Amino acid sequence: MRLTDEGVMPNNVNNDAASIEAIRAVIRRAGDDARQRYPVLANNNLMGMSIFLLSVAGILGCGWAWLEGAMPAWLCIPLVAILTSFLHELEHDLIHWQYFKNNKAIHNLMLLGVWVFRPGTINPWIRRRLHFLHHKTSGTAEDLEERGIGNGHPYGFVRFWVMMDTFTGNLLRVWMFLPAGRRWHSAKRIIASNMPFGVITAFVWYSFLLIQLINLLAMPFGGSAPEALLSYADAVTPLIVILIAPFYLRSFCLNFISSNMHYYGGVDSLLNQTQVLNDWRFLPFQLFCFNFGSTHGIHHFVVGEPFYIRQLTAKAAHQAFREHGVPFNDFGTFARANRFETAKVGQTADA
Repeated sequence: MRLTDEGVMPNNVNNDAASIEAIRAVIRRAGDDARQRYPVLANNNLMGMSIFLLSVAGILGCGWAWLEGAMPAWLCIPLVAILTSFLHELEHDLIHWQYFKNNKAIHNLMLLGVWVFRPGTINPWIRRRLHFLHHKTSGTAEDLEERGIGNGHPYGFVRFWVMMDTFTGNLLRVWMFLPAGRRWHSAKRIIASNMPFGVITAFVWYSFLLIQLINLLAMPFGGSAPEALLSYADAVTPLIVILIAPFYLRSFCLNFISSNMHYYGGVDSLLNQTQVLNDWRFLPFQLFCFNFGSTHGIHHFVVGEPFYIRQLTAKAAHQAFREHGVPFNDFGTFARANRFETAKVGQTADA
Protein backbone atom coordinates (compact mmCIF):
# COMPACT_ATOMS: atom_id res chain seq x y z
CA MET A 1 0.00 0.00 0.00
CA ARG A 2 1.14 3.54 -0.71
CA LEU A 3 1.05 6.48 1.68
CA THR A 4 -0.63 9.77 0.81
CA ASP A 5 1.51 12.88 0.33
CA GLU A 6 0.89 13.68 4.00
CA GLY A 7 2.30 10.30 5.08
CA VAL A 8 -1.12 8.98 6.15
CA MET A 9 -2.49 5.64 5.02
CA PRO A 10 -5.30 6.25 2.49
CA ASN A 11 -8.88 5.50 3.54
CA ASN A 12 -9.23 2.62 1.09
CA VAL A 13 -6.51 0.56 2.80
CA ASN A 14 -8.85 -1.08 5.30
CA ASN A 15 -11.45 -1.67 2.58
CA ASP A 16 -8.80 -3.24 0.36
CA ALA A 17 -7.57 -5.48 3.18
CA ALA A 18 -11.11 -6.68 3.87
CA SER A 19 -11.72 -7.34 0.17
CA ILE A 20 -8.45 -9.22 -0.18
CA GLU A 21 -9.24 -11.45 2.79
CA ALA A 22 -12.75 -12.06 1.50
CA ILE A 23 -11.38 -13.15 -1.89
CA ARG A 24 -8.78 -15.39 -0.23
CA ALA A 25 -11.45 -17.04 1.91
CA VAL A 26 -13.53 -17.86 -1.18
CA ILE A 27 -10.53 -19.30 -3.05
CA ARG A 28 -9.38 -21.41 -0.08
CA ARG A 29 -12.89 -22.72 0.52
CA ALA A 30 -13.29 -23.63 -3.16
CA GLY A 31 -9.90 -25.37 -3.11
CA ASP A 32 -10.82 -27.36 -0.02
CA ASP A 33 -14.12 -28.35 -1.63
CA ALA A 34 -12.28 -29.58 -4.74
CA ARG A 35 -9.92 -31.69 -2.66
CA GLN A 36 -12.83 -33.19 -0.75
CA ARG A 37 -14.58 -34.12 -4.00
CA TYR A 38 -11.41 -35.52 -5.55
CA PRO A 39 -9.10 -36.68 -2.72
CA VAL A 40 -6.23 -37.46 -5.11
CA LEU A 41 -5.82 -33.71 -5.64
CA ALA A 42 -4.61 -33.38 -2.05
CA ASN A 43 -1.49 -35.42 -2.88
CA ASN A 44 0.65 -32.72 -4.47
CA ASN A 45 3.65 -34.97 -5.04
CA LEU A 46 1.61 -37.63 -6.82
CA MET A 47 -0.20 -35.07 -8.95
CA GLY A 48 2.96 -33.16 -9.83
CA MET A 49 4.98 -36.23 -10.78
CA SER A 50 2.08 -37.74 -12.74
CA ILE A 51 1.61 -34.56 -14.78
CA PHE A 52 5.36 -34.33 -15.33
CA LEU A 53 5.73 -37.92 -16.56
CA LEU A 54 2.60 -37.82 -18.74
CA SER A 55 3.67 -34.52 -20.32
CA VAL A 56 7.18 -35.76 -21.04
CA ALA A 57 5.80 -39.03 -22.42
CA GLY A 58 3.46 -37.03 -24.66
CA ILE A 59 6.33 -34.88 -25.96
CA LEU A 60 8.50 -37.92 -26.66
CA GLY A 61 5.55 -39.66 -28.31
CA CYS A 62 4.90 -36.69 -30.60
CA GLY A 63 8.60 -36.54 -31.45
CA TRP A 64 8.69 -40.24 -32.25
CA ALA A 65 5.56 -39.98 -34.41
CA TRP A 66 7.07 -37.10 -36.40
CA LEU A 67 10.40 -38.89 -36.86
CA GLU A 68 8.53 -41.98 -38.10
CA GLY A 69 6.47 -39.91 -40.52
CA ALA A 70 3.23 -40.67 -38.69
CA MET A 71 2.65 -37.06 -37.66
CA PRO A 72 3.23 -33.90 -39.74
CA ALA A 73 5.34 -31.09 -38.30
CA TRP A 74 2.37 -28.71 -38.39
CA LEU A 75 0.59 -30.97 -35.87
CA CYS A 76 3.62 -31.99 -33.80
CA ILE A 77 4.64 -28.39 -33.05
CA PRO A 78 1.35 -27.17 -31.50
CA LEU A 79 0.79 -30.45 -29.64
CA VAL A 80 4.21 -30.22 -28.01
CA ALA A 81 3.57 -26.53 -27.25
CA ILE A 82 0.39 -27.51 -25.38
CA LEU A 83 2.17 -30.29 -23.48
CA THR A 84 4.99 -27.96 -22.47
CA SER A 85 2.43 -25.49 -21.13
CA PHE A 86 1.82 -28.10 -18.42
CA LEU A 87 5.55 -28.14 -17.73
CA HIS A 88 5.59 -24.37 -17.41
CA GLU A 89 2.89 -24.53 -14.77
CA LEU A 90 4.79 -27.31 -13.00
CA GLU A 91 7.93 -25.16 -12.99
CA HIS A 92 5.95 -22.31 -11.45
CA ASP A 93 4.62 -24.59 -8.72
CA LEU A 94 8.09 -26.06 -8.16
CA ILE A 95 9.44 -22.55 -7.72
CA HIS A 96 6.91 -22.20 -4.90
CA TRP A 97 8.02 -25.56 -3.46
CA GLN A 98 4.66 -27.26 -4.17
CA TYR A 99 6.20 -30.64 -5.03
CA PHE A 100 8.78 -32.74 -3.15
CA LYS A 101 9.80 -29.95 -0.80
CA ASN A 102 11.31 -32.54 1.52
CA ASN A 103 13.05 -34.50 -1.22
CA LYS A 104 15.48 -32.07 -2.83
CA ALA A 105 16.88 -34.66 -5.25
CA ILE A 106 13.51 -35.33 -6.92
CA HIS A 107 12.52 -31.67 -6.64
CA ASN A 108 15.66 -30.50 -8.45
CA LEU A 109 15.43 -33.31 -11.00
CA MET A 110 11.92 -32.12 -11.89
CA LEU A 111 13.18 -28.54 -12.19
CA LEU A 112 15.90 -29.72 -14.55
CA GLY A 113 13.38 -31.74 -16.56
CA VAL A 114 10.94 -28.89 -17.10
CA TRP A 115 13.90 -26.73 -18.16
CA VAL A 116 15.26 -29.24 -20.69
CA PHE A 117 11.90 -29.65 -22.43
CA ARG A 118 11.41 -25.85 -22.55
CA PRO A 119 14.99 -25.11 -23.59
CA GLY A 120 14.67 -21.40 -24.29
CA THR A 121 13.72 -20.45 -20.73
CA ILE A 122 16.03 -18.99 -18.15
CA ASN A 123 17.64 -21.08 -15.44
CA PRO A 124 14.72 -22.03 -13.12
CA TRP A 125 16.84 -21.66 -9.99
CA ILE A 126 17.56 -18.07 -11.03
CA ARG A 127 13.91 -17.58 -11.97
CA ARG A 128 12.94 -18.58 -8.43
CA ARG A 129 14.64 -15.44 -7.08
CA LEU A 130 13.04 -13.27 -9.75
CA HIS A 131 9.62 -14.78 -9.12
CA PHE A 132 9.70 -14.21 -5.37
CA LEU A 133 10.71 -10.61 -6.14
CA HIS A 134 7.75 -10.45 -8.55
CA HIS A 135 5.31 -11.21 -5.73
CA LYS A 136 6.88 -8.54 -3.52
CA THR A 137 7.06 -5.82 -6.18
CA SER A 138 4.35 -6.70 -8.72
CA GLY A 139 3.26 -3.67 -10.71
CA THR A 140 6.41 -1.66 -10.08
CA ALA A 141 9.73 -1.01 -11.82
CA GLU A 142 11.41 -3.44 -9.39
CA ASP A 143 9.47 -6.38 -10.85
CA LEU A 144 12.26 -7.69 -13.08
CA GLU A 145 10.41 -10.86 -14.06
CA GLU A 146 7.43 -9.08 -15.63
CA ARG A 147 9.57 -6.34 -17.18
CA GLY A 148 11.60 -9.13 -18.74
CA ILE A 149 8.59 -10.32 -20.76
CA GLY A 150 7.53 -6.85 -21.93
CA ASN A 151 5.19 -5.69 -19.15
CA GLY A 152 5.12 -1.89 -18.98
CA HIS A 153 6.88 -1.38 -22.30
CA PRO A 154 4.94 0.48 -25.04
CA TYR A 155 3.82 -1.69 -27.93
CA GLY A 156 6.19 -1.69 -30.86
CA PHE A 157 8.95 -3.75 -32.43
CA VAL A 158 10.96 -4.16 -29.21
CA ARG A 159 8.02 -5.31 -27.11
CA PHE A 160 6.93 -7.85 -29.70
CA TRP A 161 10.49 -9.15 -29.96
CA VAL A 162 10.75 -9.47 -26.16
CA MET A 163 7.44 -11.35 -26.01
CA MET A 164 8.56 -13.63 -28.83
CA ASP A 165 12.04 -14.29 -27.44
CA THR A 166 12.89 -13.03 -23.98
CA PHE A 167 16.60 -13.84 -24.36
CA THR A 168 17.50 -11.97 -27.56
CA GLY A 169 14.65 -9.50 -27.03
CA ASN A 170 16.05 -8.35 -23.72
CA LEU A 171 19.54 -8.10 -25.20
CA LEU A 172 18.04 -5.81 -27.83
CA ARG A 173 16.15 -3.86 -25.17
CA VAL A 174 19.19 -3.14 -23.00
CA TRP A 175 21.25 -2.21 -26.06
CA MET A 176 18.63 0.29 -27.24
CA PHE A 177 17.50 1.81 -23.95
CA LEU A 178 20.26 1.55 -21.35
CA PRO A 179 23.19 3.96 -21.06
CA ALA A 180 26.38 2.69 -22.68
CA GLY A 181 28.05 2.12 -19.31
CA ARG A 182 25.33 -0.30 -18.18
CA ARG A 183 24.72 -2.23 -21.38
CA TRP A 184 27.48 -4.81 -21.07
CA HIS A 185 26.80 -5.46 -17.39
CA SER A 186 23.10 -6.10 -18.08
CA ALA A 187 23.86 -8.16 -21.18
CA LYS A 188 26.21 -10.41 -19.20
CA ARG A 189 23.50 -11.05 -16.61
CA ILE A 190 20.97 -11.92 -19.32
CA ILE A 191 23.40 -14.30 -21.02
CA ALA A 192 24.37 -15.94 -17.72
CA SER A 193 20.70 -16.46 -16.79
CA ASN A 194 20.08 -18.22 -20.09
CA MET A 195 23.13 -20.49 -20.03
CA PRO A 196 23.38 -23.06 -21.42
CA PHE A 197 20.02 -24.07 -22.91
CA GLY A 198 18.64 -20.64 -23.78
CA VAL A 199 21.80 -19.55 -25.57
CA ILE A 200 22.03 -22.83 -27.52
CA THR A 201 18.34 -22.65 -28.41
CA ALA A 202 18.64 -19.13 -29.79
CA PHE A 203 21.75 -20.02 -31.80
CA VAL A 204 20.11 -23.09 -33.36
CA TRP A 205 16.82 -21.30 -34.05
CA TYR A 206 18.23 -18.20 -35.72
CA SER A 207 20.93 -20.07 -37.65
CA PHE A 208 18.24 -22.47 -38.94
CA LEU A 209 16.01 -19.57 -40.00
CA LEU A 210 18.94 -17.80 -41.67
CA ILE A 211 19.78 -20.90 -43.71
CA GLN A 212 16.15 -21.23 -44.81
CA LEU A 213 16.17 -17.57 -45.85
CA ILE A 214 19.41 -17.97 -47.82
CA ASN A 215 17.98 -21.02 -49.54
CA LEU A 216 14.73 -19.23 -50.33
CA LEU A 217 16.51 -16.22 -51.83
CA ALA A 218 18.75 -18.46 -53.95
CA MET A 219 15.94 -20.57 -55.41
CA PRO A 220 14.74 -18.07 -58.07
CA PHE A 221 18.26 -18.11 -59.48
CA GLY A 222 18.46 -21.89 -59.56
CA GLY A 223 20.78 -22.05 -56.60
CA SER A 224 20.63 -23.01 -52.95
CA ALA A 225 22.41 -22.46 -49.69
CA PRO A 226 25.86 -24.06 -49.42
CA GLU A 227 25.76 -27.82 -48.88
CA ALA A 228 27.43 -27.57 -45.47
CA LEU A 229 24.71 -25.21 -44.25
CA LEU A 230 21.95 -27.43 -45.61
CA SER A 231 23.48 -30.45 -43.87
CA TYR A 232 23.55 -28.50 -40.61
CA ALA A 233 19.91 -27.48 -41.09
CA ASP A 234 18.91 -31.10 -41.69
CA ALA A 235 20.79 -32.19 -38.57
CA VAL A 236 19.03 -29.69 -36.28
CA THR A 237 15.55 -30.06 -37.83
CA PRO A 238 14.46 -32.65 -35.21
CA LEU A 239 15.37 -30.20 -32.46
CA ILE A 240 13.46 -27.44 -34.26
CA VAL A 241 10.27 -29.46 -34.74
CA ILE A 242 10.19 -31.35 -31.43
CA LEU A 243 11.46 -28.72 -28.97
CA ILE A 244 12.45 -25.31 -30.32
CA ALA A 245 9.55 -24.24 -32.56
CA PRO A 246 7.03 -25.40 -29.91
CA PHE A 247 8.97 -23.40 -27.33
CA TYR A 248 8.73 -20.14 -29.28
CA LEU A 249 5.02 -20.68 -30.04
CA ARG A 250 4.17 -21.39 -26.41
CA SER A 251 6.46 -18.70 -25.04
CA PHE A 252 4.99 -15.93 -27.18
CA CYS A 253 1.43 -16.86 -26.19
CA LEU A 254 2.36 -16.99 -22.50
CA ASN A 255 4.33 -13.74 -22.56
CA PHE A 256 1.57 -11.95 -24.46
CA ILE A 257 -1.05 -13.02 -21.92
CA SER A 258 1.09 -12.61 -18.80
CA SER A 259 2.51 -9.20 -19.67
CA ASN A 260 -0.99 -7.86 -20.29
CA MET A 261 -2.88 -9.44 -17.40
CA HIS A 262 -0.35 -7.94 -14.97
CA TYR A 263 -0.42 -4.18 -14.48
CA TYR A 264 2.64 -1.93 -14.42
CA GLY A 265 2.40 1.42 -12.70
CA GLY A 266 -0.51 2.86 -10.76
CA VAL A 267 -0.65 -0.31 -8.65
CA ASP A 268 -1.31 0.32 -4.95
CA SER A 269 -3.10 -2.86 -3.89
CA LEU A 270 -3.19 -6.58 -4.50
CA LEU A 271 -6.63 -5.90 -6.00
CA ASN A 272 -5.06 -4.17 -8.99
CA GLN A 273 -1.84 -6.11 -9.51
CA THR A 274 -3.61 -8.28 -12.08
CA GLN A 275 -6.73 -8.50 -14.16
CA VAL A 276 -8.62 -11.47 -15.58
CA LEU A 277 -8.26 -11.99 -19.34
CA ASN A 278 -10.93 -14.49 -20.32
CA ASP A 279 -12.54 -12.84 -23.34
CA TRP A 280 -13.07 -15.31 -26.22
CA ARG A 281 -10.58 -13.40 -28.37
CA PHE A 282 -7.76 -14.58 -26.11
CA LEU A 283 -8.61 -18.27 -26.52
CA PRO A 284 -5.94 -19.00 -29.19
CA PHE A 285 -3.28 -17.69 -26.79
CA GLN A 286 -4.81 -19.37 -23.74
CA LEU A 287 -4.63 -22.73 -25.52
CA PHE A 288 -0.84 -22.64 -25.35
CA CYS A 289 -0.45 -21.30 -21.81
CA PHE A 290 -2.97 -23.44 -19.91
CA ASN A 291 -5.66 -20.77 -19.51
CA PHE A 292 -3.15 -18.50 -17.78
CA GLY A 293 -5.01 -15.23 -18.35
CA SER A 294 -8.14 -16.54 -16.68
CA THR A 295 -6.55 -18.22 -13.66
CA HIS A 296 -3.17 -16.71 -12.82
CA GLY A 297 -4.67 -13.82 -10.85
CA ILE A 298 -5.97 -16.42 -8.37
CA HIS A 299 -2.36 -17.29 -7.59
CA HIS A 300 -1.63 -13.72 -6.51
CA PHE A 301 -4.25 -14.00 -3.79
CA VAL A 302 -3.52 -17.58 -2.67
CA VAL A 303 0.05 -18.43 -3.58
CA GLY A 304 0.05 -21.99 -2.26
CA GLU A 305 -2.54 -23.56 -4.59
CA PRO A 306 -1.20 -25.82 -7.39
CA PHE A 307 -2.12 -24.82 -10.93
CA TYR A 308 -4.62 -27.65 -11.48
CA ILE A 309 -6.61 -26.55 -8.41
CA ARG A 310 -6.90 -23.03 -9.84
CA GLN A 311 -8.74 -24.41 -12.86
CA LEU A 312 -11.37 -25.87 -10.50
CA THR A 313 -11.70 -22.78 -8.30
CA ALA A 314 -11.83 -20.22 -11.12
CA LYS A 315 -15.62 -19.86 -11.19
CA ALA A 316 -15.85 -19.07 -7.48
CA ALA A 317 -12.74 -16.89 -7.57
CA HIS A 318 -14.05 -14.86 -10.51
CA GLN A 319 -17.31 -14.18 -8.72
CA ALA A 320 -15.37 -12.89 -5.72
CA PHE A 321 -13.17 -10.82 -8.03
CA ARG A 322 -16.22 -9.14 -9.57
CA GLU A 323 -17.70 -8.37 -6.17
CA HIS A 324 -14.49 -6.73 -4.95
CA GLY A 325 -13.42 -4.78 -8.02
CA VAL A 326 -10.71 -6.87 -9.68
CA PRO A 327 -10.73 -5.87 -13.37
CA PHE A 328 -11.86 -8.15 -16.18
CA ASN A 329 -10.81 -7.85 -19.81
CA ASP A 330 -9.43 -4.33 -19.60
CA PHE A 331 -8.46 -3.90 -23.25
CA GLY A 332 -7.23 -0.38 -22.55
CA THR A 333 -4.12 -1.88 -20.96
CA PHE A 334 -2.63 -2.35 -24.44
CA ALA A 335 -2.71 1.38 -25.17
CA ARG A 336 -1.56 2.40 -21.65
CA ALA A 337 1.53 0.15 -21.62
CA ASN A 338 -0.23 -1.82 -18.86
CA ARG A 339 -0.61 1.05 -16.43
CA PHE A 340 -3.50 0.61 -14.00
CA GLU A 341 -5.86 3.58 -14.13
CA THR A 342 -9.12 3.22 -12.24
CA ALA A 343 -11.06 5.77 -14.25
CA LYS A 344 -10.15 4.06 -17.51
CA VAL A 345 -10.64 0.51 -16.30
CA GLY A 346 -14.19 1.19 -15.18
CA GLN A 347 -16.73 -1.59 -15.37
CA THR A 348 -15.05 -3.94 -17.82
CA ALA A 349 -16.89 -6.74 -19.52
CA ASP A 350 -16.54 -10.36 -18.60
CA ALA A 351 -16.79 -13.06 -21.22
